[in-house]
Amino acid sequence: MGVGLKAYWQYVCECFSVNSARDTEQAMLERCRQIATTPDDVPRNQAEANVCRLAGMIVRIRYPEAGARLFDAATTYFAEHPEQQVASAEVVRRGWIINAPRLRDRLERLLAG
Repeated sequence: MGVGLKAYWQYVCECFSVNSARDTEQAMLERCRQIATTPDDVPRNQAEANVCRLAGMIVRIRYPEAGARLFDAATTYFAEHPEQQVASAEVVRRGWIINAPRLRDRLERLLAG
């Protein structure tokens, strides 16, 4: 991609707030970290709740307290919005995360501080 075309594409993305998959994933990781470390914090929407549920299941072995907080926060959200819960594979298909092993690795690094 030429420099001019690349600059134009960057401008278009900024104007229309187009997020890349990595940007979306990074935002989800930050919310998971925040929910895992802040008592009584809960997901704000369907995407956060489903990612928290999956994250809670996959980090629970190395970080049991954080895993429980994530899973419990998602459970609280789904108690009010049961129709918004999706299968773990759907979390990837919808682009909320890139893949589960990557979510685990990156979130565990964030939780390790």
